[in-house]
Amino acid sequence: MFGAEERKEIMDVLETGMLFRYNHDQQRNGIWKAREFEAEARKITGAKYAHAVSNGSAAAAIALAASGIGAGDEVIVPPFTFIATIEAVLFIGAKPVFAELDETLCLSAEGIEKAITPNTKGVCLYTCVGGWPTWMPS
Repeated sequence: MFGAEERKEIMDVLETGMLFRYNHDQQRNGIWKAREFEAEARKITGAKYAHAVSNGSAAAAIALAASGIGAGDEVIVPPFTFIATIEAVLFIGAKPVFAELDETLCLSAEGIEKAITPNTKGVCLYTCVGGWPTWMPS
């Protein structure tokens, strides 16, 4: 199931007892798995910053907030989506606005255009229903 390297990574975390990203410096014994992961993500993607989060819901909320979206702003979302899409918008104080879908059950360009108002600050495409991710053509 796991190779030797994966087992070592898991044991490093289990032996320190540190399952949290921050604090408990003394107990870590120099082991900072989240920092290592973030450094590797920056290296692979060429990004200036990377921050590990607990799940996709947190990632969506952080991405919206990092984009400058906040209280009172409108974010266009699909009506057929996992609840986390809507929760991320609500979590940052913004208002989700539903737009029409196309035959793929994802947001349509026409639906997005019709839903835009002066308060629209973004579109949240994050969709995962029944284990199926959003279809995103290249």
